[in-house]
Amino acid sequence: MDIVLVLLRLLHILAGVTWFGIGAAMAFYIAPAALAAGESGLHFFHSLFKNTSFSRIFASVSGTTVLAGLLLYVIGNSASYFTSTGNAVLGIGAAAGVLAILHGGAATGRATKALGMALEQHIPKSGGAIPADALATLREHAEKMLTHSRISFALTLIALIGMGSARYL
Repeated sequence: MDIVLVLLRLLHILAGVTWFGIGAAMAFYIAPAALAAGESGLHFFHSLFKNTSFSRIFASVSGTTVLAGLLLYVIGNSASYFTSTGNAVLGIGAAAGVLAILHGGAATGRATKALGMALEQHIPKSGGAIPADALATLREHAEKMLTHSRISFALTLIALIGMGSARYL
């Protein structure tokens, strides 16, 4: 049983750090740079979403993190590992993690999908200039995705701090 808990903890930590890292990269570097680059940034987004699995990785690592965390909670008996304060902080972190995956799927995921569909519709197949009327629509979708990415990141940060600090309280 101990090896199962160790493997679940390792999976939970690695998937959580990956989720946090790619969320931070999108919310604070990739999306803002693409928006600042204007039309060429929208072409970059189109290529990122079309030619990579970047948007699907969020579902994979967030789902893995939450599933491993739930299994740890069910079979791990966290009450015996932490103080009452530690358990409260762990609970706050767990709640933030669940909210992060819910918000990520319901809001960030939808905004990202809407941006991807709009990019597919408005970016010329030849890679030429984006029509002027489409630029405002695409920018609006990208800004909405950025806003939701930052909210999801904030929830993930709270989860990471709560779960990472629980053992020390």
